[in-house]
Amino acid sequence: AQGWIKKLEPDCWAETPLCTGGNAPKGEYVCLYDGEGKIGFNPIKRVVDEKPGRIVFETEGKGFFLKVAETSPEKPIRNIRVLLPGFEASYREQPFHPVLFKRWAGFNTFRFMDWMETNGSKIAAWEDRPTPERYTWTERGIPLEVMADLCNRLKVNPWFCMPHLATDDFVKKFAEMTKAKLDPSLKVHLEYSNEVWNGMFEQARYAQKKAVELGIGPKERPWEGGCQYYAQRSLEIFAIWEEVFGGKDRLV
Repeated sequence: AQGWIKKLEPDCWAETPLCTGGNAPKGEYVCLYDGEGKIGFNPIKRVVDEKPGRIVFETEGKGFFLKVAETSPEKPIRNIRVLLPGFEASYREQPFHPVLFKRWAGFNTFRFMDWMETNGSKIAAWEDRPTPERYTWTERGIPLEVMADLCNRLKVNPWFCMPHLATDDFVKKFAEMTKAKLDPSLKVHLEYSNEVWNGMFEQARYAQKKAVELGIGPKERPWEGGCQYYAQRSLEIFAIWEEVFGGKDRLV
């Protein structure tokens, strides 16, 4: 249900690249997982220790691939966590790297447009949202719980972009979870999607299509109707947030 692989066909495996954005820290990485099966890494320097649920391996300071070579259909491998050297004891209490904290401390607002995979988002219903238990956060975006946690720790305001397909129910539940989890001293910046005027994005084409369906704007200039729909939907979304938060004091 969270996207983890339940079974593998004969002579098949699943793999993903990790730490490929440049130099990766050297040292002993720890891979933790639930379930039964076999996980491997390549290229690495050596496997230091391996037992069910925990693998310690040393890298050359470069990116590598994680490979699920076998998985039990009855107890499939899931909840895979690959931890940078030195963070096994602390990752639960502090999931963010100290370098990230140092780099971004002192900012006023974090715009989470890319973290939310806003452009071309397929998310519509609340059930579609990314959750902390999801097998990857690069498919649907970073969970709201994680974004709120980061803002709370650094005392930085969040800027959320509501998916262009989001239902009123999604917007309401997103607002409710934000109110419940975000530090009350922080303000919430709100935006309906991203660059809905920009024809290269799916959300712009969607807005023009909705405008035609609703009879908004001149038919010969659909981009104008799209912009008018964008304004209308933005106001509808803002109204939902105002209702949940009891006013505009914490909303931008």
